[in-house]
Amino acid sequence: MRILDWIKEKYIYLVVLVLLFLLLLVIYSFQQGQIEPEAARVYVQALTTVATLALLYYAYFSAVSKKEGEIASLELAVRPVFLWKVEVIGKEAIFEYKVIKHPVYDLKINLAIGAEKMTIEERHLDVAEGANQEKKVDITKLVTQSMKKEETRLLYVEITYHSEIGGKYEFLFTKEVVQKGGKIYFQHRKIVSAKYPWRTEEVRFD
Repeated sequence: MRILDWIKEKYIYLVVLVLLFLLLLVIYSFQQGQIEPEAARVYVQALTTVATLALLYYAYFSAVSKKEGEIASLELAVRPVFLWKVEVIGKEAIFEYKVIKHPVYDLKINLAIGAEKMTIEERHLDVAEGANQEKKVDITKLVTQSMKKEETRLLYVEITYHSEIGGKYEFLFTKEVVQKGGKIYFQHRKIVSAKYPWRTEEVRFD
């Protein structure tokens, strides 16, 4: 793994060394009379084109990496911490959530168990400074309609929101729903994937 990382970082130097070697080989072959002037010219042009493309790609990759680093620095400075949980209170299934450190905007929470779905939306959710800031939503109907005679199902929790500077965060969780003796229990929370504004690729937690 370390060798692959090293190659990714130093590949441009390897490409340059290979191209220099090939160029010297062309010059040597030409001097020895092994190739014609026209063939030598074609080889040199081809090597020059490859070198130019490699350098352009390297410059683009470096610029993208720098941009991602700048975005990460800005986002980490205002990154919200979104907290949520689902539990049974009395006979009701309650979804609770709050945000700490920094506010979120355009919050959307999609809940799904089988074919049953429910959406929670907030334009702006401010920072929670105490227990009273925690929002609670009754999801009893969603759970009871989806469970019926089922003993175990998965609750999918898809959360998306934006930070103060506009970065979009996307998360997908699962929570196991168990029905025993007419009662509902929630257990085994798992994060499936996450998408951060400073990464172009989604992070999977398989």
